[in-house]
Amino acid sequence: MRCSRSQVRRKNVATVTRIITYSLRLDSCRSDDYYRTIADFADRWLADVLRDADVLRAIAGFRDFRRARGEADRSDAECALELLALGVMLHEHGGEAARLPRRLAGLLQWLVAAQDRWPKAESAIKTARGWVNWAARRDGARTTRRGDIDGLLAWLRANGQNTRADRFAQWRDYFETSRKCENFATLAALATDFAADSLFTLGQYTAGVEHFLADEAPHYQRRYDAEFVSRSRLEHHLGMLGTEILNRAYRERFLATKRKIVIVPPCMRAQPEEKCKAIPTPFGAQCQHCTPTCRVHQITKLGEKRGFEVFIIPDELRVFGSGTGDGSVGVVGVSCALTNWSGGWEAESIGVPAQGVLLDYVGCKFHWDKDGIPTDPNLKKLEEVVGCKE
Repeated sequence: MRCSRSQVRRKNVATVTRIITYSLRLDSCRSDDYYRTIADFADRWLADVLRDADVLRAIAGFRDFRRARGEADRSDAECALELLALGVMLHEHGGEAARLPRRLAGLLQWLVAAQDRWPKAESAIKTARGWVNWAARRDGARTTRRGDIDGLLAWLRANGQNTRADRFAQWRDYFETSRKCENFATLAALATDFAADSLFTLGQYTAGVEHFLADEAPHYQRRYDAEFVSRSRLEHHLGMLGTEILNRAYRERFLATKRKIVIVPPCMRAQPEEKCKAIPTPFGAQCQHCTPTCRVHQITKLGEKRGFEVFIIPDELRVFGSGTGDGSVGVVGVSCALTNWSGGWEAESIGVPAQGVLLDYVGCKFHWDKDGIPTDPNLKKLEEVVGCKE
């Protein structure tokens, strides 16, 4: 692919930019190839999984279970993703969750809630979370305690991952009623097969994760985000597939909304926080066009032409659900591969149809780089996802 002059300039900048974990661009100027790759991979994965008799049996039973409780139905593809995600979480964190003492799990959950309740004390509470988590961890390799979903749920909540815990709790409830041992064998098989398949196809985008885990993650041991930055390539691949599948699942409802909002992370700003002129609004900070080269500025200007609004992500996603339960607002979230897909679940929980676009690479100073590297999404993909027209 031939690059324009502006793309070459951005590529030269990217050449000196440290790729911290993943990169969707590889050696190209843009991530177009990635989006073709993940679409093909999702097609193949879904076709294979939904031919598996054990998976289909679990999904059919789960959908019947939800309908019997008066809950909204979900597609086979959504259920397959949830099964995979649960299997991957047990595979990656089952042993760690089993070793987390209940009293410390309860303390960590309290600290997570306190952080939301008292934002002025956020820094001190994050420090406390880091030390408590460090005290709770045990040496040794990760192991899986088969079927310990309750332990995993407590561990997720202790790390502030309540949306994932809520989804997986529904499967725990279903498994308890079905009492079928093969359910846990199905979870393990899904995770193991996906680990091999995704590494072969998506591993080219996540090679940097291994270097980060070896060289940088050990320095985070006493930080509140130690678990977040230590996530494996497998979890990155799960996030990539998750965004693709959820975009398809929520697509029609999103396109039917009258008001489209794009929320972008603060790491996309060209200026540091103290110099950025964005003004606060109930939906998050709004760009005031102080820096023409800033990606947030450019996306905001694009939105003015194409009929969508742009905000820097608010502290609480629920602001988009306030008074909009009629489905009139659709949200496109731009974030990293580790967080984007579960953001789709969070939006769904408040009745807001969402779509996701991945950052091409990470760089925020809160987690990945002490100075911060301005991040960037694929603008062509963003326009396609928003569904904007000339």
